[in-house]
Amino acid sequence: MIRWLFLSSIFALGLFGFDLKSLFTYTFDASKNYDTQKGKELYFHNKCHTCHGELGEKSSANFEALKDMSPADIKAALIGYDLEGGAMNRVTHSRKLSHSDMDTLIAYIKGEDFAVKLQAEDLLEKEPPQKTKHGIFIK
Repeated sequence: MIRWLFLSSIFALGLFGFDLKSLFTYTFDASKNYDTQKGKELYFHNKCHTCHGELGEKSSANFEALKDMSPADIKAALIGYDLEGGAMNRVTHSRKLSHSDMDTLIAYIKGEDFAVKLQAEDLLEKEPPQKTKHGIFIK
């Protein structure tokens, strides 16, 4: 009975156009204009640049460069640090950041049109990996 209820609810959500991906990952509004200047101010005010560099280009043994991370991974890290604590909380004020502020920070790091690029990537069909040395794809 529970299995049937679960499967029918998934079907109903899919039928009405609900994006199931948003249940499992962070999504960003492609129609929103993100203020990169405000993102820069937040980035420097919260002293992110001291460890991550001016544009998120620095990495260390403890963390990956922000510019190389996906927007969803950056947001997950910010929320994770906010909930769990960690080394980042000793240096920054991540607990004071709203989700909107986090999105604005991500826009500063990834570029103001990052959400549009993410949406375009989701819509494009990717080629399957090559399976033979002659470049023939196996379906």
